[in-house]
Amino acid sequence: MADQALSSAIAETSTTTNGHGEERTESVNEQVPELPAYLHAALKQLAPKEGFTEGNFTIEFDFGSSKGDGFVGQMFKATISEGDRREVYLCKIPPLDDARREQFSSMAAFAREVLVYDRFLPTIYEYQRAKGILSRDDGFFHTPRCYHAHCDETAQESVIIMEDLRLREFQLWNKHNIIDYAHGTLFMTHLGRLHAISLAMKRDQPERFAPFKLPNPFDPMLKADGPFRNMILSQLQMVIDALGEQDTIERAKMEQLKEDVFDELMRCGKAELAEPYAVVGHGDCWTNNMMFRYEEGIPKEIVLFDWQVMRYVTPVQDLMYFIFCCTDGEFRSKYYHEMIDIYYASLSTMLTKLQHDASELFPRAVLDEQLLVFGRYGILMGMFLVPMMCTRNDELPDIEALAQKMTQTQQLDESFFKTTESNQEAYATRIRAVVQDSIRYGYL
Repeated sequence: MADQALSSAIAETSTTTNGHGEERTESVNEQVPELPAYLHAALKQLAPKEGFTEGNFTIEFDFGSSKGDGFVGQMFKATISEGDRREVYLCKIPPLDDARREQFSSMAAFAREVLVYDRFLPTIYEYQRAKGILSRDDGFFHTPRCYHAHCDETAQESVIIMEDLRLREFQLWNKHNIIDYAHGTLFMTHLGRLHAISLAMKRDQPERFAPFKLPNPFDPMLKADGPFRNMILSQLQMVIDALGEQDTIERAKMEQLKEDVFDELMRCGKAELAEPYAVVGHGDCWTNNMMFRYEEGIPKEIVLFDWQVMRYVTPVQDLMYFIFCCTDGEFRSKYYHEMIDIYYASLSTMLTKLQHDASELFPRAVLDEQLLVFGRYGILMGMFLVPMMCTRNDELPDIEALAQKMTQTQQLDESFFKTTESNQEAYATRIRAVVQDSIRYGYL
């Protein structure tokens, strides 16, 4: 997978701010690594389709994301130039490092995301339009424009070329900050729309919808002995260690969960347990996988990206993932039930637009039942995401070095997931509230 020399050598430092205190450095005067030939080929194929003249354009690369923004893929910014015209594209490819690509099952994840951009999203967009839903204000069309998506798992090659949302003034939320009411409301509204499409399309076009009834692409990692099973137990023990001596009920509940945590992770992902109400979910609903556009400081538009773990499951997975990972105890004490209400109202409204009745396709009583059945997914995901959301990017370890060690020893370097002195108190406060709220709502 050797490639030709890059057309640009040293990338300039470029920093953007998301309006909530987090700076995102695209590169720090580092040389962009040698990129694979298939990425160059994809861009050369795209350029004429975008109006560039064959043989007259150049392609330059820069880094496209910050440390800590992703584990199973790498982002690069490509600029295609001809004369005075310059167009910027974001290119997502599997890790260049062989060990990282293997240990994080990157090719399976890329195959899933290519399916989403190539087939799933165009299908649900067409379905909405056929039902008369044409506006972004009325439906779910809130994903980045994708120019090219290809995956060859055998050749270990994949590339997804998308628009750079920053050029349309979209911004990331600072992952270290608790989500606020306005952003939470916007997310819940669009999540309800997304899930409603599954419920309606299953009824209207079951054969067309069937190819998207897919399991979590990472399920095989749960079943196989290896570093990820060890990591799960380590993460769960870290939660227990963060609880206080007075938290006797919380400790007992978590010790009990430890006995069957692998079964619980698999159970929460079984679509058959949620039928006939299972939906195609995003699967990775935390703030690093969404961007917002603002008007006078108010979030007006949201875009969801990073669809690598899209799967067919209970709608509760996306709900619990977001609520328990992106909010804290104080937010949930004020808005937990309201967030669920906003989600369901949006889902109901969307089903009406799709000419269906929510009381038939997904009654509110069923949502409440599924929250009780699958609600502990919140703590199962919180034990992974909360420590990372409490850790500064500059304190995260080298992912390639971690993958190399996993390959050599089949053990996971637990320091990657442990807290540091700078974030230990913040982590303990947030994860303790996750456990307490999981018990309070009857999920644990």
